[in-house]
Amino acid sequence: MTNRARLITCLLGCVFIVTWAGAQDIDTEHVDSWVTVTGSAAGVDDKAKDEAVAQALRKAVEESCGVFLTSQSKAEDYQITYDKIFADAVGYVRQHKVIKVWTEDDKTLAKVRARVSTQKFEQDWAAIAHTVEQEDNPRVIIAIVEETRQTATGAPTIVEEAGVVQSKLEDFFLSKGITLMDRETTSNVTKRDVLLAAIKNDEKELAALGARFKADVVVIGRATAKYGKTIEIEDIEMHQFTSKLTVRVIQSDSGLVLASKSYGPVTANSLQRGGGEDRVLAKLADDSAPKLLAAVIEAWRQRANVHRKISLSISGMTFKKWKVFEKEIKTLRGVQAVRRREITENVAHVDVEYRYGIDGLAERLGELESMELEVTEITTNRIKLKLIED
Repeated sequence: MTNRARLITCLLGCVFIVTWAGAQDIDTEHVDSWVTVTGSAAGVDDKAKDEAVAQALRKAVEESCGVFLTSQSKAEDYQITYDKIFADAVGYVRQHKVIKVWTEDDKTLAKVRARVSTQKFEQDWAAIAHTVEQEDNPRVIIAIVEETRQTATGAPTIVEEAGVVQSKLEDFFLSKGITLMDRETTSNVTKRDVLLAAIKNDEKELAALGARFKADVVVIGRATAKYGKTIEIEDIEMHQFTSKLTVRVIQSDSGLVLASKSYGPVTANSLQRGGGEDRVLAKLADDSAPKLLAAVIEAWRQRANVHRKISLSISGMTFKKWKVFEKEIKTLRGVQAVRRREITENVAHVDVEYRYGIDGLAERLGELESMELEVTEITTNRIKLKLIED
């Protein structure tokens, strides 16, 4: 190869590299957005700085995805999807730089330059919206037991009804379009049954109560609030309280725990010692409500898109017929696993891990070649069938 040929080859290679790199930059610009925003938070300490930066990053996501959000604002279940997405807004920020931090009027402000992945945001939005639609917005019961302590080590006072956290969580879920068990029409006795079961931490009883009240999901939890310490802020004596919340999301018709989460601790200050517990519990509820809703929807998404455990109860099923049934059901499209729990008095109890919706499985079971099955009852995650004899 001549020197001139080598030079031409080298130049062509450089053009290719530059062109490829340029294409990469164009693609990156297409899916990402750079914005400069300012966030603020009350206080002038390091915690306030972190909160101001976090708020700025959320604003960066909102601003970068604003056109897309505007186009979605009339979509059904918009608020549910919005709160789930923004429970982890920072997850859409690829990189950021804090340009400036300053304080004014007892507030901390942070100016941030951030790069937001708009493509991932839109993809996640579509996935979550699909989950809510696919799950048909299951009905929910919320039962939160509250424990308050006036001293750091004193005996707790347990609030069993109309607690601050439960009321706020219910209001938040309702405001986002989640269907709750009707608080007005449910008698005090039955509502108290749910709270007492939550106090006893009885998952089976809670699942049974949820099924009786026609709810698909039961959210149970325990919120605690206690007196922390006395602090002085500019010669003013303040009383500090702390609180935290632990919750579980239980599927009513199977008793399966879909999610288990903890939130807090959070702190709140009060000029008066009495009533400080309610203030910190209200703050806890406000902070945790969007995250809890996100956890519930994520549990639905996992159940819908990873696999769904469906319980079958089949009457008229002997062990001999079960072996025939087991062989055929494993060939059905979407069936990932079949587990026989028991056969008692010719009733087979079976767990099926199924990739698609429960209605699809019910239809497939009615089309088996080896036997005729009739669906007698179907819920969100359970099918009752009976074997029809020839």
